[in-house]
Amino acid sequence: MYAGRPERMKQVNEALVREALSARGRATKAQLGADTGLSLPTVSQAMAALSARGEIRAAGMTPSSGGRKATEYELDESAGTVYAIALERDRIDWAMANALGTVVSTGGRLVRSDPVTEAVELVGAMGRDAVIRSSERVVLAIGVPGAVQDGRVITGHFEERWYDTDIAEYFSERTGLPVVVENDINAAALGYERRLASVGQRPHSLVYVYVSGTCTGSGIVVGGQVARGAAHFAGELDYLPVGGGLTLRDALAGAADDGRVVDAVASALAAVNCVVNPALFVVGGPGFRFDLSDAVEAEFKARVPASVRPRLAFERDVTPHYLNGLCGLALDRMFSSFRLVSGGS
Repeated sequence: MYAGRPERMKQVNEALVREALSARGRATKAQLGADTGLSLPTVSQAMAALSARGEIRAAGMTPSSGGRKATEYELDESAGTVYAIALERDRIDWAMANALGTVVSTGGRLVRSDPVTEAVELVGAMGRDAVIRSSERVVLAIGVPGAVQDGRVITGHFEERWYDTDIAEYFSERTGLPVVVENDINAAALGYERRLASVGQRPHSLVYVYVSGTCTGSGIVVGGQVARGAAHFAGELDYLPVGGGLTLRDALAGAADDGRVVDAVASALAAVNCVVNPALFVVGGPGFRFDLSDAVEAEFKARVPASVRPRLAFERDVTPHYLNGLCGLALDRMFSSFRLVSGGS
């Protein structure tokens, strides 16, 4: 099924087993072999490695059916802890989750002076939180409102004095933790995909469109991976031409009536569909006119033939998806150097 160097193959096999076990909740070695296509000795080898690292544990025996009982296994929720912190100029939101990605603590507050320095202080407070049993494996994920390249914010609506700073390195040096930094809407898109995947509805692809009131951006997820572009600029819809020499930012800022707002949003969705053709569009954010949702959907349907038209959903609160996506990124960093790509509908 896969070919590569032995160490890389070992990592792939372990990731396959871990993902299959996550999907089932509890499973025997034989069931995991059937789910992954791996031989029983290969499954056993992968599980031995996962067990040695404390990532899985025995969960009991299968019910008796007259034959020999088999041991069932499950992921160990205490194998690690992830911290997710979503930074804005004026607000910080955070979540703490266990190794299964189950969020056990959340919070949020307004920024008093500076979001980055206050977030460093927050990490210390999260480390003292007794909700999760102390673990040696902790990963921190930071979300920022701007395009991120090599750990740095290169454009967006964040504090400009932090633009030349390697945010990942800054937090890692001050907290002693592995750190991953992601754009806010990319993280929200991943979080929304994770939510659908948890109920067996992972889409082939989705575009999460976020209208803040001052800017419009999007996160593009295809096959479980963020499409960032060569310069990590993909999804910056503010600069999307929508006709008449206008960008989407110009069109929304200068919209004199509801009809022009509907036209601008529907035009942007139709244009993105021609390039990405996702299975799903998710539209939301504090700057989006939810009272115009039906009109936007009707105009979008009028512009895009049913045979190539994505589903369209509207979401008022981006924060749960944002934090969920950051938790997922932290778990990916904790348990694997790569993420397996899987298709969907």
